[in-house]
Amino acid sequence: MAAITLKTSRLTPEIFSFLAKRKLIRPLAPSANVSRCRSPQGTVGVLYTSDPAHGAHKLISVRCTTGPIKLNSHKDNEEFILINPGAARFSPMYLIIGLHKHAVIERKAGMKKLSSNDFMALELVFNDPRLSIFTMLKGTVHFEVASKAGEQTPIFFVSEPSRLKLDFLSLSGYKITI
Repeated sequence: MAAITLKTSRLTPEIFSFLAKRKLIRPLAPSANVSRCRSPQGTVGVLYTSDPAHGAHKLISVRCTTGPIKLNSHKDNEEFILINPGAARFSPMYLIIGLHKHAVIERKAGMKKLSSNDFMALELVFNDPRLSIFTMLKGTVHFEVASKAGEQTPIFFVSEPSRLKLDFLSLSGYKITI
């Protein structure tokens, strides 16, 4: 089995910009028409609409796992909301994110050409309006994993279509670690 060990980095606005340019995530920001609006009546801009095939939206809370890492993607978008309303002390939480969409990562795995250069392992930031709310775009390979440090594992929130399924990657012969 080929081991891919990822070096972690703290999430920054620059990394967010890099991931957005690759069409993997979308930081929370107003649509262009809302940003440009000067009308006293205001305006509304749709950031995206879920595909009805995946159901209405739901909001879930998630207690993060410490592993193993099981990379997956979804056929529709989901929002990550990294707020800690109770100010609990959490162990660090990492987002493993593929730098290519699902099909490309699986194809590279099948050709035995996956490496640590195909992923990032980002320490997520809670309670920062610039970094703590974002959209994971459909087809983006990802997994959230917490450090096994002494603190409790983090709790975070996800808004997603109610029938959204996990599409696990076929990565036989590879084990992802941080």
